[in-house]
Amino acid sequence: MTMQISRDHRAARNQASIDLADAGNGPSVIELYDAQGGNLLAVRTLDKPCGVINAEGRIVLQPSLANDMVQITGKPTFAVWRSGAGAAIALDAVTDQLGSGPFKLEGTSIGEDGLPTGMIYQGGVVALTSPMLVG
Repeated sequence: MTMQISRDHRAARNQASIDLADAGNGPSVIELYDAQGGNLLAVRTLDKPCGVINAEGRIVLQPSLANDMVQITGKPTFAVWRSGAGAAIALDAVTDQLGSGPFKLEGTSIGEDGLPTGMIYQGGVVALTSPMLVG
């Protein structure tokens, strides 16, 4: 059986995650890789605070107003969420907006089947789904 926590418990835990992510001189970022331990394709900078808590107690990440550009063409499948101090605070899968990963990208290319391919291209904008929910 999996432990279930209350909405208030989830909100408190997730607020602590936001506080940890905002610690440090720089902004919190999400790094997008083509595989765990693979090539860094893009970085998405988050605002300060990097997130807010919604009615369900989940984190809604807040991207910075400035757009970040894709550095290398590829298909991101793995993300590292880093604090403003540069420490890794969460690692998980990346999917397109239709996928089940916690880190979801918008605006990836569309394949011949009409579905998102998950590919991002050098010089393109890094766009996370809105709202970006974690926790």
